[in-house]
Amino acid sequence: MKLIVITPSRKHENEITTVIKMFEAGLQSLHLRKNRFTTVELDEYIKEIPTHFHDRIIIHSHHKLALKYNLKGFHFTSSHLEKKIKLWWNTKMIYLRKPKLTKSISFKRMSEIFEPEKVKTDYCFLGTIFHNVSGELYSGFYKETLENANIKMDKKIIARGGINPKSIELAYQLGFYGVALYGYLWKSTHPFEKYIELINYCKEKNIPIE
Repeated sequence: MKLIVITPSRKHENEITTVIKMFEAGLQSLHLRKNRFTTVELDEYIKEIPTHFHDRIIIHSHHKLALKYNLKGFHFTSSHLEKKIKLWWNTKMIYLRKPKLTKSISFKRMSEIFEPEKVKTDYCFLGTIFHNVSGELYSGFYKETLENANIKMDKKIIARGGINPKSIELAYQLGFYGVALYGYLWKSTHPFEKYIELINYCKEKNIPIE
């Protein structure tokens, strides 16, 4: 099961240091979500990360930076999908130069999973899936439906929202392609320690993560 970390939209204290430590501990995919950053600010952020970790970064904005740096890929937001002509042109240019970049998209409702794709992606986020406290499914999401979607559909689905030691085991049982960590890390004053805590929990429960 893939383990993805999504950054907070606002810069967290010691965030880049924390991100680098997570990369050093084995993190393979970081979704760099800074929707309020300018191109220059996002560029500066990426520069602060050692270049040998750049191929683990997926950006949510200023996609053209994927041509400047050796990044892992980019994410389509709702804003990108609304600007259809610009989306088509920018993605066409990026696809032509770097066709192997990873592409992703987010869905909030289960019904969206079954709709025709607006853009071709490698995986999609779905959520908020779990309650932060109880770890149970939110209303509108049902075990049988999620299991069927994960098994029978050709979409690779990443569970987003409420991922913590209480919910990650259920996510694994439901057959999700991966999980995305966000609040569990960044609402803590020690996000790297929380990251390691979850890694160790998965090892104890024999939940394979990568």
